[in-house]
Amino acid sequence: MKVCAGIILYNPDTCRLEKNINAIQPQVDLVVLLDNASDNIDELQKMFDSDRFVWIKNDKNIGIAGALNQLIEFADVNDYQWILTLDQDSICGDDLVRKLVEASEKETANEKSPEEAGSKGIAMVGPLIMDRGIADTQMPPDTILTDIQDVRLCITSGCLTNIKAVLDIGGFNEWLFIDEVDREICLRLVLGGYRLIRVNTVMLSHEYGLKTITRRILWKDVLYRNYAPVRVYYQTRNLVYMLRKYGREYTPSPFRRWVRLFIAFSVKFVCEPDRIQRLKSFIRGIREGLSVNIIEI
Repeated sequence: MKVCAGIILYNPDTCRLEKNINAIQPQVDLVVLLDNASDNIDELQKMFDSDRFVWIKNDKNIGIAGALNQLIEFADVNDYQWILTLDQDSICGDDLVRKLVEASEKETANEKSPEEAGSKGIAMVGPLIMDRGIADTQMPPDTILTDIQDVRLCITSGCLTNIKAVLDIGGFNEWLFIDEVDREICLRLVLGGYRLIRVNTVMLSHEYGLKTITRRILWKDVLYRNYAPVRVYYQTRNLVYMLRKYGREYTPSPFRRWVRLFIAFSVKFVCEPDRIQRLKSFIRGIREGLSVNIIEI
């Protein structure tokens, strides 16, 4: 199986990025570094200037979804069947790619014919995600897991992605730009008849751009991340879009998700600075999420 890795960069911490690249480079045929107009691009190119890497440089930040589509297109043109996508701050274990590939091959070999299985095949193979900011994984610690299980969401960082499957459903939704990009494409893949699997014996160390903050509100500790107003806009707009477009396919209870949206914003509004900017971003996100044509996007 021919596999390349793609890492999306935007003003990365060079020390953590170097650990990221050193961990993944021996495991794949090629590492593609896609820069979304980082301020430290000159330093980055000097650090990683060899025939082991291919650089794709954008003169502006086109967002996560646009960058992922560029990586998919590069992989397809260069005859790669699979691409491992990584965030700049994710560090994989020594055998992550091998284990993901083996799981994919094992599941594919065990599959019935597409007509019998009702599936077009495996589109994504992901690991368990360990968030270094909250020392937790995607699953509760008391959950009993099988080695390989079908899921409805694979985080793009550390995910082995089938190039043809993503192209078959039209690629990543670039209108989303950043938030909900993972969930949206996973939903379309599942609804399009593809399988997503997670390998629970493989774990990826991932660190979000912001550390978690704990505030005591009344009798309860509340855990959250303090995003800038521009992220409040994208998070709100894209969540409203997802609720409108996918409804119960997105969440079992859309109404509860709406309620959680307003509660989460209220907590951050009370606890954090820049309240007026946050409120404007929130209202703008609600307005644009409700007004966008969900059929055309």
